Amino acid sequence: MRTVFHSKLDEFSDQLVRFCETNIRLLDRATAALLDGDELAAIEVIDGAAELEDLREVSEQHAFELLLLEAPVAGDLRQVVSGIYIVEHFTRMATLAGHIARVARRRHPQSVVPAPLVPLIRDLAQRDGEMAQRLTTLLVEHDADKARTLDAEDDAVDRLHSDLMRQLSSEDWPHGSVAAVDLALLARYYERFADHTVSIANRVVYLATGERPEGGSLSHLDDGTVLD
Repeated sequence: MRTVFHSKLDEFSDQLVRFCETNIRLLDRATAALLDGDELAAIEVIDGAAELEDLREVSEQHAFELLLLEAPVAGDLRQVVSGIYIVEHFTRMATLAGHIARVARRRHPQSVVPAPLVPLIRDLAQRDGEMAQRLTTLLVEHDADKARTLDAEDDAVDRLHSDLMRQLSSEDWPHGSVAAVDLALLARYYERFADHTVSIANRVVYLATGERPEGGSLSHLDDGTVLD
């Protein structure tokens, strides 16, 4: 029975890595839709985010079957329970990518992002993607020390978000109110995507050590706000 349990646990862990890889692809395609005017990419992301929502139910059912198969304890229990929360975060990340794609599609064929701000948005997207890419390794290695370093990367994303918001609220903002609203939403979506990667990293810390990350919260988003 233990052999069957650990085989299914490994399969569940592999599903988490595939969730992460899918989110990396969705974010990349959403950014292509946004910055390159790729409408087909926008449609692909919107459809992909919906499919990931369906896969969440399958993964959660898999996790509950693991709990029923053999009442796990200690590290095995933490891995299953953490996995349930991680699936939820990945689903929210896909939703955020879908939001970005919808903004791009709604304005197509017009450009959403004014040319002077393209580098900043591209930087946000790149940093988000790099953080998510690191999760693919963390989900396999369960390295708590490496997981803790994502906080610093999230700080860099927060600074970019703050920089953009300062520009949007400036009295001499030259690009109009519609662009300002779109960019405020987009900045929030990219910023929240990064927040979810930190929440997943916090779960990895807990999974590996049994200890809550510094600050006491397993979720970077446990502040009463909507997760996506």
